[in-house]
Amino acid sequence: MKTEFNPIQTLNQRTFKKNRGRNLVAIIAILMTTIMFTTLFTLAQSMSKNMVEMTFRQTGYDGQASFKSITAEQFSLIADHPDVAEAGESLVLGLAQNKKLGGKQVEIRWSSDINAEHSFAMPTTGTMPTAADEIALDTLILDRLGIPHQLGETVTLEWRKDLAKDEVTTSTFTLCGFWEGNESVYASMAWVSREFADEMIGDHVADGKTGVLGLHTAQVILHSDRNIEATMENILADTGLTELEFGVNLAYSPEMNATAAQESLPMYFGMVLVFLAGYLIIYNIFQISVTADIQFYGKLKTLGTTTKQIKKLIYGQANRLCVIGIPLGLLLGWLLGMVLVPVLLGQLEGDPVVSANPLIFLGSALFAWLTVTISCLRPARLAGKVSPIEALRMSDAATTSKKKSKRTRNGASITGMAWANLGRNKKRTVTVICSLTLGLVLLSCFYAKNAAFDMEKYLSELAISDFQLDDASSENYIGGYDPRGTTLNADLVTAVEELDGLESIGHQYSHQFELTLNDETVQNIDAFYTQEMLDDWASYDPSGPAQIKNAMETRKAIGVLYGMDGIPLDVIAQERYLLSGSYDAEKFASGNYVLVIGPAIDLAETDSHAALPVPSVGSNITIENRTYQVMAVVYPLLAVDEGAYEGGVQDQLCMSFIIPTVTFQQQWPENTLRRLFFNVDDEHIPAAQEMIDAYTKTVDTSLPVTSRKTMAEQYEAETRASAVMGNTISVIIALVGVLNFINSMVTAIVSRKKEFAMIQSVGMTKRQLRKMLICEGLDYAAITLIVSYIVSTLAVGIGVRAMTANEFSTFHFTLMPLMICTPILLAFAVLIPFLCFKNLEKQSVVERLRTE
Repeated sequence: MKTEFNPIQTLNQRTFKKNRGRNLVAIIAILMTTIMFTTLFTLAQSMSKNMVEMTFRQTGYDGQASFKSITAEQFSLIADHPDVAEAGESLVLGLAQNKKLGGKQVEIRWSSDINAEHSFAMPTTGTMPTAADEIALDTLILDRLGIPHQLGETVTLEWRKDLAKDEVTTSTFTLCGFWEGNESVYASMAWVSREFADEMIGDHVADGKTGVLGLHTAQVILHSDRNIEATMENILADTGLTELEFGVNLAYSPEMNATAAQESLPMYFGMVLVFLAGYLIIYNIFQISVTADIQFYGKLKTLGTTTKQIKKLIYGQANRLCVIGIPLGLLLGWLLGMVLVPVLLGQLEGDPVVSANPLIFLGSALFAWLTVTISCLRPARLAGKVSPIEALRMSDAATTSKKKSKRTRNGASITGMAWANLGRNKKRTVTVICSLTLGLVLLSCFYAKNAAFDMEKYLSELAISDFQLDDASSENYIGGYDPRGTTLNADLVTAVEELDGLESIGHQYSHQFELTLNDETVQNIDAFYTQEMLDDWASYDPSGPAQIKNAMETRKAIGVLYGMDGIPLDVIAQERYLLSGSYDAEKFASGNYVLVIGPAIDLAETDSHAALPVPSVGSNITIENRTYQVMAVVYPLLAVDEGAYEGGVQDQLCMSFIIPTVTFQQQWPENTLRRLFFNVDDEHIPAAQEMIDAYTKTVDTSLPVTSRKTMAEQYEAETRASAVMGNTISVIIALVGVLNFINSMVTAIVSRKKEFAMIQSVGMTKRQLRKMLICEGLDYAAITLIVSYIVSTLAVGIGVRAMTANEFSTFHFTLMPLMICTPILLAFAVLIPFLCFKNLEKQSVVERLRTE
């Protein structure tokens, strides 16, 4: 069977083979565009996936819903419902209390296999417990207990059945299974057998608050993630269990989706920039190509080719380039994404997952193809509309401009000719300059934004000293803080005090009491918390407004009294942290005064609050039979005021106060240190860190340590993503601009080789011609740099200044990237014309004059 001849397809193939140089530049441009689209899609998808995974681990399970308290009969009814894919259950026995586990919540439970699988706690080595003396733990708990990762090891746990009582039960088990632990989970699980659980629980009924023994929990895995709440309500209605309360996993909440979208926003903004950069270069390539081949298209018109066929020819060329550039770009972009995802998500616990969603490749390919297609619209329209007569007159070397010639007395200068050449194809000149300017301006903006971050401001609230050591129970939010803990013992404090290079030290003690609110304090609370503020608070945390209301009605609140000296007192009493009143160190040391820790309001707006929801400055408060006068209200620094309550979770309003350490110890001499702060000179910080590391490894693995250096490194790891992405996109766009510039210069020189031969034949020397081309390149660079400096000055001075107007930034005007790029761009402007002309010289003047 004879194949039908298709002239457009044949022309397409031959034209494609003829323009190899143009094709190479176009393929590189399409490749780079596709790489960036694929990388950004991969990062956006991976970020969303890893954030959801992190939320799963923080909530403790990946099912859609859970029940904190449910009976076995109720569980069976729900598990059998057709809308439920599967359901898991567990029985809570208590919390581990081993000293080595201080600060780490370890829940002792029996669990079904389904529950363990969906709680990220299914043994990967060994099995779930079946015998009464068997237990399964994660590797983090084994490490804390100093137990090797080997089946058959003996595990002894001290645990409490009732959190309100001090009674501790000691049980010994044999390790039958373990899995890799993860620090991001809210609690570690210690799985025991059903036989052991039934023996411990007996006929006991859990109250769900302090008495956790026998608490029956469950999680539900649905067939779909959509309409979770409505589906669960339907399940409860069908089973007649409408009185049951369930919780929807936070990972499926609208707030989580909004957070994921917000975190992915820079990626989508980057896609817009990549589209713009890709459009500029691909449009320029095809515009130059069409202009150079305009006579060819005119001849096709003469032979009867229609406008539609010529457009089809150009789009055919573009599609052939896409077939080569896009698949390779998809592969390289995804591989680049694999490299960048760990950088982007390096702050998350565990190994970040690189998404391989097919939508990444489909979306990237579609966006890249659309970029190429849109870039070809105008060049294709130009080629299709040209008439045969116009085409014969047009070339890149001779435009249809009717600009009047200008006579000069001294003749044309080399620099004047170079400047005039830029105006011969104004659109191409503007495209090249815009492409180069875009990358340079973005690079300047990203650099200025990153340079504005002030690490000292960021750390000033989170870490007020080089090192901070806490009592292990200070982080035990369930079991509660122990005011007579042994973590910060005399030996550890002595070791710190004897450190070389120790500059200053500070101590913090803690005591909890019942506070009675007087009339003035209640009025302050009422005046501070407006109804609008309470409604907004209730929209995301109903317990907060409830605590305020209860405190005003009962006039009771929890009081936490801190005894402080040295670093924490010196920092929190600084003028910038005073919300009301003034601090007098000498009067405060007398022991008759107290500082009140106020609300976390904007420090810049302290004057706008006539009342603060705490006792007023100058008033008297009584703390366990001793009266103090309020000297000042201070800002609640996290390093000072964060931590667990005595006795665990509380549902009352809390107010915190500060008195001198000496006064505190006189009234509560048996209370031990809650926090120890110390500063070391820069030279001895590594040695101090080494001492602390050795102590936590060999003496007390439960010791919580906060280090300014570690926190700074952690922040840099967390923000490295935005810096890497911003600078990578800017550099890519700048490279696209340089590629555009190279392509324009090369094409302009090659397309004018006959013109150059003519002016050489009438007396212009090679040196003069080379100088003209170099001046032309320098004119490109000069215009680009002038525009870039003007736009960058405005963008950095106005845009970045406004973006960095926050408490953690100190704006510094800088155009450092632009200054670094200036000599590089000037070097390119000289080097590219020089090399192009050197290649042109290989043909003689006569050979170039003969060229059609």
